[in-house]
Amino acid sequence: MNMNEDLRKIVDYQLLYSPYMRDIGLFHGKMGVVIALYMYSTKYHDELISEYAWDLLQQIYDGIYSNMSIGLEDGLAGIGYGTTLLYKRGLVDCDLNSILVDVDSKIMEHDPRRMKDHSIRSGVRGLKQYIDLRKSTGEPLDTFDAQFLSELYATAEPIASSCLDTNIIGFINVPTFSIEEYIEKPLGIDSGSAYYILKDTLT
Repeated sequence: MNMNEDLRKIVDYQLLYSPYMRDIGLFHGKMGVVIALYMYSTKYHDELISEYAWDLLQQIYDGIYSNMSIGLEDGLAGIGYGTTLLYKRGLVDCDLNSILVDVDSKIMEHDPRRMKDHSIRSGVRGLKQYIDLRKSTGEPLDTFDAQFLSELYATAEPIASSCLDTNIIGFINVPTFSIEEYIEKPLGIDSGSAYYILKDTLT
Protein backbone atom coordinates (compact mmCIF):
# COMPACT_ATOMS: atom_id res chain seq x y z
CA MET A 1 0.00 0.00 0.00
CA ASN A 2 1.43 3.41 -0.92
CA MET A 3 1.52 6.60 1.11
CA ASN A 4 -1.45 8.18 -0.68
CA GLU A 5 -3.65 5.19 0.10
CA ASP A 6 -2.63 5.26 3.77
CA LEU A 7 -3.39 8.98 3.96
CA ARG A 8 -6.77 8.55 2.32
CA LYS A 9 -7.70 5.93 4.89
CA ILE A 10 -6.78 8.33 7.68
CA VAL A 11 -8.77 11.11 6.02
CA ASP A 12 -11.83 8.85 5.76
CA TYR A 13 -11.39 7.92 9.42
CA GLN A 14 -11.23 11.60 10.34
CA LEU A 15 -14.39 12.32 8.35
CA LEU A 16 -16.19 9.62 10.27
CA TYR A 17 -15.07 10.40 13.81
CA SER A 18 -13.95 14.03 14.07
CA PRO A 19 -17.51 15.42 14.52
CA TYR A 20 -17.64 13.53 17.83
CA MET A 21 -14.45 15.04 19.23
CA ARG A 22 -15.13 16.98 22.42
CA ASP A 23 -11.83 18.87 22.25
CA ILE A 24 -12.08 21.79 19.83
CA GLY A 25 -8.49 22.92 20.31
CA LEU A 26 -5.54 23.17 17.96
CA PHE A 27 -3.18 20.40 19.08
CA HIS A 28 -5.54 17.58 20.06
CA GLY A 29 -8.95 18.67 18.81
CA LYS A 30 -11.07 19.77 15.90
CA MET A 31 -9.07 22.89 15.02
CA GLY A 32 -6.01 20.87 14.09
CA VAL A 33 -8.11 18.37 12.16
CA VAL A 34 -9.73 21.22 10.20
CA ILE A 35 -6.31 22.52 9.18
CA ALA A 36 -5.14 19.06 8.12
CA LEU A 37 -8.30 18.40 6.08
CA TYR A 38 -8.24 21.80 4.38
CA MET A 39 -4.63 21.35 3.38
CA TYR A 40 -5.28 17.82 2.15
CA SER A 41 -8.26 18.98 0.10
CA THR A 42 -6.13 21.67 -1.52
CA LYS A 43 -3.18 19.42 -2.33
CA TYR A 44 -5.35 16.63 -3.73
CA HIS A 45 -8.09 18.85 -5.20
CA ASP A 46 -10.96 17.36 -3.20
CA GLU A 47 -13.71 19.95 -2.83
CA LEU A 48 -15.96 17.67 -0.76
CA ILE A 49 -13.35 17.45 1.98
CA SER A 50 -13.01 21.23 1.93
CA GLU A 51 -16.77 21.56 2.45
CA TYR A 52 -16.60 19.06 5.30
CA ALA A 53 -13.75 21.00 6.92
CA TRP A 54 -15.82 24.19 6.70
CA ASP A 55 -18.71 22.53 8.53
CA LEU A 56 -16.30 21.30 11.19
CA LEU A 57 -14.95 24.83 11.58
CA GLN A 58 -18.47 26.08 12.29
CA GLN A 59 -18.77 23.43 15.02
CA ILE A 60 -15.61 24.80 16.61
CA TYR A 61 -16.95 28.33 16.83
CA ASP A 62 -20.26 27.05 18.14
CA GLY A 63 -18.34 25.12 20.80
CA ILE A 64 -16.29 27.98 22.26
CA TYR A 65 -17.23 28.48 25.90
CA SER A 66 -16.74 31.42 28.26
CA ASN A 67 -14.16 29.90 30.63
CA MET A 68 -12.07 28.21 27.95
CA SER A 69 -8.32 28.39 28.54
CA ILE A 70 -6.32 30.88 26.47
CA GLY A 71 -3.39 28.66 25.51
CA LEU A 72 -2.20 27.66 22.06
CA GLU A 73 -2.50 23.92 22.68
CA ASP A 74 -6.14 23.62 23.67
CA GLY A 75 -7.46 27.13 24.17
CA LEU A 76 -8.49 30.36 22.53
CA ALA A 77 -5.08 31.26 21.12
CA GLY A 78 -5.10 27.93 19.30
CA ILE A 79 -8.50 28.71 17.74
CA GLY A 80 -7.17 32.08 16.65
CA TYR A 81 -3.92 30.60 15.38
CA GLY A 82 -5.71 27.91 13.37
CA THR A 83 -8.15 30.36 11.83
CA THR A 84 -5.32 32.74 10.93
CA LEU A 85 -3.27 29.94 9.38
CA LEU A 86 -6.22 28.94 7.19
CA TYR A 87 -6.63 32.56 6.13
CA LYS A 88 -2.95 33.09 5.43
CA ARG A 89 -2.79 30.00 3.22
CA GLY A 90 -5.86 31.13 1.29
CA LEU A 91 -7.99 28.23 2.51
CA VAL A 92 -10.76 30.39 3.95
CA ASP A 93 -11.95 33.85 3.00
CA CYS A 94 -12.93 35.89 6.03
CA ASP A 95 -12.34 39.11 7.93
CA LEU A 96 -10.03 38.02 10.76
CA ASN A 97 -10.94 40.98 12.96
CA SER A 98 -14.63 40.18 12.67
CA ILE A 99 -14.44 36.44 13.17
CA LEU A 100 -11.88 36.58 16.00
CA VAL A 101 -13.13 39.60 17.94
CA ASP A 102 -14.78 37.52 20.69
CA VAL A 103 -11.83 35.14 20.95
CA ASP A 104 -9.35 38.00 21.23
CA SER A 105 -11.50 39.89 23.73
CA LYS A 106 -11.50 36.88 26.03
CA ILE A 107 -7.72 36.53 25.68
CA MET A 108 -7.28 40.19 26.69
CA GLU A 109 -9.10 39.52 29.95
CA HIS A 110 -5.81 37.95 31.11
CA ASP A 111 -2.84 40.09 32.11
CA PRO A 112 0.28 38.62 30.45
CA ARG A 113 2.52 40.25 33.07
CA ARG A 114 0.95 38.06 35.75
CA MET A 115 1.08 34.82 33.77
CA LYS A 116 3.54 32.41 35.38
CA ASP A 117 3.30 29.94 32.50
CA HIS A 118 5.80 30.97 29.84
CA SER A 119 5.48 27.88 27.65
CA ILE A 120 4.44 27.82 24.02
CA ARG A 121 1.69 25.28 24.60
CA SER A 122 -0.27 26.99 27.33
CA GLY A 123 1.51 30.19 28.24
CA VAL A 124 2.88 33.54 27.12
CA ARG A 125 5.03 32.24 24.27
CA GLY A 126 2.00 30.58 22.68
CA LEU A 127 0.06 33.84 22.79
CA LYS A 128 2.98 35.60 21.14
CA GLN A 129 3.09 32.91 18.46
CA TYR A 130 -0.55 33.60 17.66
CA ILE A 131 -0.06 37.38 17.55
CA ASP A 132 3.03 37.02 15.36
CA LEU A 133 1.06 34.92 12.88
CA ARG A 134 -1.74 37.51 12.80
CA LYS A 135 0.79 40.25 12.08
CA SER A 136 2.41 38.20 9.33
CA THR A 137 -0.81 38.27 7.29
CA GLY A 138 -0.36 41.99 6.65
CA GLU A 139 -3.95 42.59 7.76
CA PRO A 140 -4.72 45.23 10.42
CA LEU A 141 -4.72 43.83 13.95
CA ASP A 142 -7.67 45.71 15.43
CA THR A 143 -8.90 43.22 18.02
CA PHE A 144 -5.99 43.67 20.46
CA ASP A 145 -5.28 47.00 22.07
CA ALA A 146 -1.78 48.49 22.08
CA GLN A 147 -1.33 48.18 25.84
CA PHE A 148 -2.04 44.44 25.85
CA LEU A 149 0.37 43.84 22.96
CA SER A 150 3.08 45.92 24.61
CA GLU A 151 2.74 44.02 27.88
CA LEU A 152 2.66 40.66 26.10
CA TYR A 153 5.84 41.35 24.13
CA ALA A 154 7.61 42.81 27.16
CA THR A 155 6.85 39.59 29.03
CA ALA A 156 7.56 37.16 26.20
CA GLU A 157 10.73 38.60 24.67
CA PRO A 158 13.07 38.12 27.65
CA ILE A 159 12.16 34.42 27.89
CA ALA A 160 12.33 33.64 24.18
CA SER A 161 15.78 32.07 24.26
CA SER A 162 15.64 31.05 20.62
CA CYS A 163 13.65 31.85 17.51
CA LEU A 164 10.50 29.75 17.40
CA ASP A 165 9.53 27.81 14.32
CA THR A 166 6.68 29.64 12.59
CA ASN A 167 5.62 26.42 10.89
CA ILE A 168 3.08 24.58 13.05
CA ILE A 169 4.81 21.23 12.41
CA GLY A 170 7.78 22.61 14.33
CA PHE A 171 6.09 22.53 17.72
CA ILE A 172 3.85 19.45 17.71
CA ASN A 173 4.79 15.88 18.57
CA VAL A 174 5.15 13.00 16.15
CA PRO A 175 2.76 10.08 16.84
CA THR A 176 4.20 7.03 18.58
CA PHE A 177 2.25 4.78 16.19
CA SER A 178 2.85 4.20 12.49
CA ILE A 179 0.68 5.57 9.71
CA GLU A 180 -0.97 2.17 9.29
CA GLU A 181 -1.97 1.97 12.98
CA TYR A 182 -4.43 4.87 13.10
CA ILE A 183 -7.51 2.88 14.19
CA GLU A 184 -8.64 3.85 17.71
CA LYS A 185 -5.69 6.22 18.07
CA PRO A 186 -5.92 9.97 18.85
CA LEU A 187 -7.22 12.05 15.94
CA GLY A 188 -5.43 15.37 16.48
CA ILE A 189 -2.31 16.81 14.88
CA ASP A 190 -0.20 16.49 18.05
CA SER A 191 0.66 12.79 18.52
CA GLY A 192 -2.46 11.86 16.54
CA SER A 193 -3.30 10.56 13.08
CA ALA A 194 -3.98 14.03 11.62
CA TYR A 195 -0.24 14.66 12.05
CA TYR A 196 0.41 12.39 9.06
CA ILE A 197 -2.01 14.39 6.90
CA LEU A 198 -0.44 17.68 7.96
CA LYS A 199 3.10 16.39 7.45
CA ASP A 200 2.29 15.21 3.93
CA THR A 201 0.74 18.52 2.89
CA LEU A 202 3.67 20.56 4.21
CA THR A 203 6.30 18.63 2.27
